[in-house]
Amino acid sequence: MKRFLLSLFMTILLSSCATKVEKITENIGKYVPPNIDDTNFKNSVIINKNFDETWTSVIDFVSDSFFKIENLDKDSGFLTLSFGSKGVEDFIDCGDFEYTLFFTGEEFKGSYIDYAKTGLLAVLEAKMNIDIQKIDNESTKISINTNYTFSTQHALGYYDPKLNQTYSFVSGGYQTINVINPISGSIPTRTCRSTNFAENAIFDVIK
Repeated sequence: MKRFLLSLFMTILLSSCATKVEKITENIGKYVPPNIDDTNFKNSVIINKNFDETWTSVIDFVSDSFFKIENLDKDSGFLTLSFGSKGVEDFIDCGDFEYTLFFTGEEFKGSYIDYAKTGLLAVLEAKMNIDIQKIDNESTKISINTNYTFSTQHALGYYDPKLNQTYSFVSGGYQTINVINPISGSIPTRTCRSTNFAENAIFDVIK
């Protein structure tokens, strides 16, 4: 009898200490936007190099990098580049995202870009305009302006253009949009910003 009572007591004690696991009944998630308070980016610099040296440095670098040359005109000092098909995370930041799907139990935790590339068929297209101008025989001004377009679809087994959404912003900028059917527990907006990685790669090579 004592052994039975002891066993019953231990069973009740362990049951009372057990952590109750709440079963979710809907998809839940969380979204944390990127930091948009960094306003230190400047899209133009003046360097102590002549025009020819600066132009050659830029062309040599972009010809052997992730950039694709779309157009160039040395006489005007104008150069147009494209990039973004690979290494999206280097060029833009769209914050962090996580979710749990109640029906399958599938979980995700990582960057919103990783989620968007696989779950929303996201694509980044970026066009960079570089303007290189002679100031005098020993100095040159270089200005960079990039237009970023990050497009997503809601992949539901068929293509519906009404479900497409696009973030458009420029060097040093960002855009916040209201997303379609935000997952429960997350804010209704998503934000994407430029990391200025591509622009700074150019500035670094001409210093």
